[in-house]
Amino acid sequence: MDILEIGNGGLNFEESKTHFTAWALMKSPLLIGTSLPTASEETLRILSNKEIIAINQDTEVGTAITPFKWGLNPDWTYDDRHPAQYWSGESQNGTVFMLINVEDEPTDMFFDLTDSPWIRAGRQYSVRDLWTHTDNGTVVRNLTAHNVPPHGVVALLLKDAGDEPSGTQPPCAQPEWCMDRNGTLIDVSAPAPNAFDRTIRLFLACLDPAIVPWILTFLISGLMHYFT
Repeated sequence: MDILEIGNGGLNFEESKTHFTAWALMKSPLLIGTSLPTASEETLRILSNKEIIAINQDTEVGTAITPFKWGLNPDWTYDDRHPAQYWSGESQNGTVFMLINVEDEPTDMFFDLTDSPWIRAGRQYSVRDLWTHTDNGTVVRNLTAHNVPPHGVVALLLKDAGDEPSGTQPPCAQPEWCMDRNGTLIDVSAPAPNAFDRTIRLFLACLDPAIVPWILTFLISGLMHYFT
C-alpha cells in the first residue's frame, strides 16, 4: 500500500491509529509521510507503537491479516465506505486480530473466536491489547470489544492458554461441528443436566434393582397421604 498519511491532517487520532494498524498488520512498508521534527506527540505515539511494528516486522511470518467477517455488509462484498471490520492472521507469537469500527458512533464489536481460521476450538486464549499495552485475561469461544470509537480500531494478540475450562456449556462453540471423541454427533440443543439432575442420576445408577419397587411404593404412598 502507499505511504502513511498520519500527521498530514484529515485524520483524527482514532482514524490515524486505524490507518497505522491496517498498514502495519497488512505488512505494508511503513513509510512515514509527515515531517518528524514538527510532528505532534499523538502522531509520534502512533508511529512508535513497538507492538504493532513488531507484527509488521515479524521475522518468521510474513503473511498479512485477512478478513474473516465483514460486519455491516454481507461477507465477501465490496463497499469502500464500510469495508470488512473483522480481520485476523498469524504471527510468531500468536493470532493477531484487527477490529475496525466503520460507523460514526461508538459500538461494541463481537465475534466467535473460531470464525478466525487461526483459532482452535476447545481452547482458551490470553488477550494482549496492542494499543493499550495491557494483558486482558483469557477468553473462551467468543470476544467482545466494548465501546470501540467511531472509525477506531482494536488490535489484539491472542495466545493459546490451554484447554477451555472443564464443563464449559454448551459442549461445542459450533453446534454443527460438535463431535464426541467416538466420532458421533453431540446434540447441543438438549439442555445440559444441572447439579440436581446429575445427583439424581448418580443416585439411581447406584441403586440395587431389588429395592427399586420398595422405593416407588414408599413414594406413591407418601403422595397419596399428601393429597388426602
